[in-house]
Amino acid sequence: MDALGIIRQIEADPGLRAQLRAVLLSEEVLRLPELVAENSRDIRDLKESLHSVEVRLVSVEQGQERLERSHESLRQEVGRLSGVVGGTVESDAASVVVTVLERRGYQMRGEPEPLEVNGEIDVFVDTYDSEGASVAALVEAKTRLRPADVRRFAGTLDVLLATAGITGAFIPYVYGLRVYDGVVDAAKELKLGVLCPDGERLPGAVRER
Repeated sequence: MDALGIIRQIEADPGLRAQLRAVLLSEEVLRLPELVAENSRDIRDLKESLHSVEVRLVSVEQGQERLERSHESLRQEVGRLSGVVGGTVESDAASVVVTVLERRGYQMRGEPEPLEVNGEIDVFVDTYDSEGASVAALVEAKTRLRPADVRRFAGTLDVLLATAGITGAFIPYVYGLRVYDGVVDAAKELKLGVLCPDGERLPGAVRER
C-alpha cells in the first residue's frame, strides 16, 4: 500500500486515528508548549540576573575608581604633609644651630640654607670665629633621630663635604625633634655634635678637612 492509501485508511478508521494520535502525541510532546513557556521564563530570569550582575559590576568599578582617586588624593596630602614636616624640622634645626653657634661666639656670614649635594646637607651655615677664621657648620635634621641616623650621616660626611667643595674647619651636627637613646653615645664616638629643640645635647667639635 502506498503512502496515499495509508493516509486514506487512517482518515476512514477512527480507531486507527486514535491509536496514531496516542503514539504521536505522547506525554512529552503534549508538554512541549509548557516546557517552552518554562524555558522562556528561565531565559527571562537569566537575562534579568545577568543585567543585575552587570549593574553590580558597574557599581564596583565606579567604587574602585573612587577609591583610587581617594588613594591618590591621600598620597598627595601625605606628600605635602611630609614636605611641610621636613621643612619645619630643617627650619627648626637652622634656628637652633644659629643660636648655639652665636652663644659660642661665632658670627654668621649668611643665612643657614640647605645644600643640594649628593644626599643633601639639610642645613649649612658659614661662620667665622673671634679671630675671623671661617668655620662651616653642617646639620643633618631628623624628626626622630636614632643611632642608625647618626652612623649613616657620619658614613657619608666625607662624600658630602667633597661634593659641596667644603674645606677647612667645620662643625658637624645631627639634630632631632626627638632624640632616641644611644644617639649621644654614637655621636660622641663619631665626633658629631647633637642638637635638639633645647639646644646642644652634645657640643659639636671643630674638625679640619
